[in-house]
Amino acid sequence: MTTTADFYDGRGPRAVWLGSLQGDADPATVRGLGSGRLLLTATDPLTYADAVADLLDCWPDEDLGHGYRPRDGWPWLWPDSRDTDWVFTFDHGRVWITTGRAWLAHRLTDHGLQRDPPERTR
Repeated sequence: MTTTADFYDGRGPRAVWLGSLQGDADPATVRGLGSGRLLLTATDPLTYADAVADLLDCWPDEDLGHGYRPRDGWPWLWPDSRDTDWVFTFDHGRVWITTGRAWLAHRLTDHGLQRDPPERTR
């Protein structure tokens, strides 16, 4: 099944769209490429943005689908990311992923992509 993914730096109205993928664009497939692992483990926005750019280039080379850059314009028929299957963003020193629900923090482990435990408040 074809899925879509959008990549941003930041969240909310000031988020910067970095590009999109079409194909098997789920987190597990993204993680299967070196640039995907790098973007999922990024701890600074420059590393994340560079990894997204690399992923957009290698996605079609790996025969996984199409990569779309901002210079080519918004690729979808819908106006924003609310109807995109997966949305990845870098914010506050980590990567966040959503599928149309609340943003979830994720971390890459030896066992795959794992959801972070909820933060405890005192």
